[in-house]
Amino acid sequence: MIKRIIIAIAFLGLLTGFIACSATTGPSKVKQEQKQVKKIPDTALSYRNKDLLQAENTPAIKYSDEDPGDATRLQRSFENAPPLIPHDIEDFVPITREDNECLGCHDPKEAKDADAPPTPASHLYDMRRNKKLTGVNNANYNCTLCHVPQSNAPVLIGNTFKAEYRSEKSKKSSNLLDVINEGVNGE
Repeated sequence: MIKRIIIAIAFLGLLTGFIACSATTGPSKVKQEQKQVKKIPDTALSYRNKDLLQAENTPAIKYSDEDPGDATRLQRSFENAPPLIPHDIEDFVPITREDNECLGCHDPKEAKDADAPPTPASHLYDMRRNKKLTGVNNANYNCTLCHVPQSNAPVLIGNTFKAEYRSEKSKKSSNLLDVINEGVNGE
């Protein structure tokens, strides 16, 4: 009998709490809070302090118009960072699973003859199934998700980051698959 009374009192306490909460956050309180929301101007949403909806406020960014093989490659931003694309890609996009012009030169089977850096081992590996593949993993077909063209875009925010590399080679090529497996294989 005492347990039933305690349960009933607890239930009434919870019910009272719910009613009190709904009374303080009812529709009228929500409407008051909506009225107090301050609008942020578009110019405050841009690092350039320009209205983002005005096309004339978009700066003209110059991408490399160098042909593949003629362009100067920039050093990677940090070890295993996706390298920037040093050449014009206008004729290579859109990149689809069925049509990937990048692989015409960067596929490991073609890279040496094309004098192009080959796609790294991590792109030829299925992480989900822990399996080496004979071609580029379908998860990596869209190169421009990670690799972007070099540009002359101005620096909008200062940066004091200093990259550290394990070796000189890691400034120019990827060993990401080895790094991922580091320690996993007891090495």
